[in-house]
Amino acid sequence: MVLPELSELKIARKKLGITQSELASKTTISQSLIAKIEAGTMVPSYSNAKKLFDFFDSLSEKTQAKARDFMSLQVISTTPKSSLQQAVKIMKKNAVSQLPVLEGEKNCGTISEKTVLELLNSAKDLNAVSSMRVEEVMTEAMPIIKEDSPFKVISALLEHNPGVIVARAGKISGIITKSDLLSAVLGAKAKTVQDNKL
Repeated sequence: MVLPELSELKIARKKLGITQSELASKTTISQSLIAKIEAGTMVPSYSNAKKLFDFFDSLSEKTQAKARDFMSLQVISTTPKSSLQQAVKIMKKNAVSQLPVLEGEKNCGTISEKTVLELLNSAKDLNAVSSMRVEEVMTEAMPIIKEDSPFKVISALLEHNPGVIVARAGKISGIITKSDLLSAVLGAKAKTVQDNKL
């Protein structure tokens, strides 16, 4: 990972999905000072500049990580033939906002709270909606990657997808969501339970 120039601090921070407050917490520099540095209205002292550069430098090793290093092992999912009502119950029970739709090892699609809410808002008969099958309303499937896929590839995929499915030898072995990626970057402990909240 190439260390950013101070003028590119905001771009580098946003690429990593880190808020000013999170960066402040990790570097012990105030959020207001980070805002001024990013706006170009203040030049930081040597010690504060060093803290910022040291933080981005520490990410270098973490961003060389592979999918297997930070994927969630428990893949909470639903099936194409499940009712929409069942899928919503699974999301509610596990506090997730979307689910991969799987049929055995086949990755068929994605069902999300957003899709369900849009359907409910446009429906004339709410009872008919709850009895619909997932396959009738699911959206495009999450991409599938290998366990040795690098951080950079995963990060790029997550810019356009809510999650990625991880597979080993043709079998699903885990899932990575945006929150998993952020936890990995910020040095959180490895998670073993899927968290699909965006």
